[in-house]
Amino acid sequence: MLMKLADWASVGFAPPDVSPEAALRLPNAIVGSATTAVLFLLAQVLFDTTVGLWTAAIWALDINAAAINRIGKEDTFMLFFLLLAAYCYERAKAMAADPHRRDRWFNWSGASFGLMLASKYMPHYFGLHVLFNIAADRNPPDDIPDKRPAFFAAMAAAFAAANFAILVPAAWRYVLAYLHGNTLRHSGYLFAHQLYVNSIEATPWGVPPWFYVTFFATKVPLTILAAAIVGLVWVTRHPADRGATFVRVFLVFTLLPYSLVASKFVRYVLPMLAVIDIAAALGVVWAIRCIRKERASATARFAAAAVAAFVLSALAIQAVAWTPYYGLAQNIVGARIAAHGLLFPDDEFYDAGVREAVAEIAGVAGPDAVVCSDATAVVEEYLHRSGRFDMKACSIARDGLPMDRVETWVIAQDGHTYFENEAVFDQLKREFRPWRTVHVDGSVAVSIFHVRGVEGEGDHQ
Repeated sequence: MLMKLADWASVGFAPPDVSPEAALRLPNAIVGSATTAVLFLLAQVLFDTTVGLWTAAIWALDINAAAINRIGKEDTFMLFFLLLAAYCYERAKAMAADPHRRDRWFNWSGASFGLMLASKYMPHYFGLHVLFNIAADRNPPDDIPDKRPAFFAAMAAAFAAANFAILVPAAWRYVLAYLHGNTLRHSGYLFAHQLYVNSIEATPWGVPPWFYVTFFATKVPLTILAAAIVGLVWVTRHPADRGATFVRVFLVFTLLPYSLVASKFVRYVLPMLAVIDIAAALGVVWAIRCIRKERASATARFAAAAVAAFVLSALAIQAVAWTPYYGLAQNIVGARIAAHGLLFPDDEFYDAGVREAVAEIAGVAGPDAVVCSDATAVVEEYLHRSGRFDMKACSIARDGLPMDRVETWVIAQDGHTYFENEAVFDQLKREFRPWRTVHVDGSVAVSIFHVRGVEGEGDHQ
């Protein structure tokens, strides 16, 4: 509920000259940007200030993090409070000699974990932090428990305050319906031109296990990948280091389970991206220190500066090149495999182009026309903004196309291709030519079909 409260406040109090889209996305943009500071603090306390600065710089220039943090999804808030909780916990661990200050930091950590859960119901991240702490403190210097009643009280209070809808019986009825699959209106995920089952019940089948590996191989800048590989070598060579343990636990126990579960989305990689950026910062710092340690000469200093400048400039150039379509970003490998927007269309486009498509339709459609899509709420919003209150929006996956003689328009999106509408899209492409197509950065985001006019005639091939 936390992100939705922030979005509601942002839209409700936005000045008239701020578009609803900008107001809706503003909280995520702010929290995603603030994550830069929290990553610096966490990497600083786990490693040192230099690693913290590099982590913050890499995150600030990470095009994939920017893409996810610009959409209205809870993952941004969840990651922010997860990292904040981990930082507060590390500060508390460092204050064993001062019980009062230690307990205060532990309570802040608990409250942050509560806000993490109020952002998104992903309790396993709390479990991963417990696992990390056990792995990093196999022989703790004292036997005082870290998580005492006050810790859990702070967690519960923060969770209830930011997610008070959990106390409403109707919310529990909805949760039970959701768990039984009663709220599922469509199924399937189009990945690399192939439609897969993306329901968690289909595990270990469904979206293939190489989904996230493909994402890293095709969309993460090669500069970050190369630096992260070097950083992971350092992590492997320092098994007892607390920071190295953090990277290992949160990377391995996120990437592997997520790869095996049938249901997958690109936005789920956001915590992995944060860990990869920490590893990349480790790699850059280790490489620079090795260069300067090998030779304390002006040449060594120049070489170290060149490495730093290359990494930062490469990331900055890519960020500028893909502005503002960060979700379509690819590295060299991805560009050779497929055109951008074809491997992960759901997560790369979302509903880009729908606003323009509805505006085109609203300008020419007759009275009481119907627009069919599987972004129904979005279409309704833009129809109302166009002043077309006479027009209706329907879901292809749920309702199919209207059977009566009514002017019908269809908005087809690869990202909204499901098992329930796949046959309809295939038939449309065989029998009709697109009335219009909406392109985003050169790729087709939306195809508009005029299936049936008031006289029952459409735009046939």
